[in-house]
Amino acid sequence: MANETPEASLGMTIDDDPVAIVERVYQLWWHWANFELYIVSPSITPISPPLVLEPEILPGTNEREFVYNIDDHGFKLVTSKGEDMYTSGMSMCKLFNTIEKMIYLLIERLRSGGVDEETEVQVAFGGHILAQRKAFESIINLSYNVVVTNFDPGDWGENYLQIVKRLADRGYGYPSPTPRDRRHVPATPRFTR
Repeated sequence: MANETPEASLGMTIDDDPVAIVERVYQLWWHWANFELYIVSPSITPISPPLVLEPEILPGTNEREFVYNIDDHGFKLVTSKGEDMYTSGMSMCKLFNTIEKMIYLLIERLRSGGVDEETEVQVAFGGHILAQRKAFESIINLSYNVVVTNFDPGDWGENYLQIVKRLADRGYGYPSPTPRDRRHVPATPRFTR
């Protein structure tokens, strides 16, 4: 017993604990979170090399949209928190605004391509699960007939719809239709005494 190291007496160190390792990997992915929106149908011509869509300057200001860059490959739109991973931490606000912009770009692409609201459009998601849930929430509030082919909302989706219905029954209304205005500049709340 006297020769035993502290790690041996505990049985496992933090570096050997599989649950701790998975939690750290998930935290890292959350800090770096990415999202991909694929247009499966109708067929869209690929753009090569992809266009990099930077945040636009807001009218009447020198401020830029509170969104990340979007890589536009024509048939897919890609973004990531990678540029802010050390400063944004676990906040998903800027990524969620970027997803709203990607949904807006999807609808503009469909309109410019002559696709009407009744035609079924199939899309697929990739990336962090929270980003996929945000995109799903936006997609189901579109006036266009957009179907997500690879995302099963499961229990989360059922809970989300129940909460939306409960809030609507209490007079708060339903979520606004998408695409939503995402041209916000973040502001720090002011506390008054």
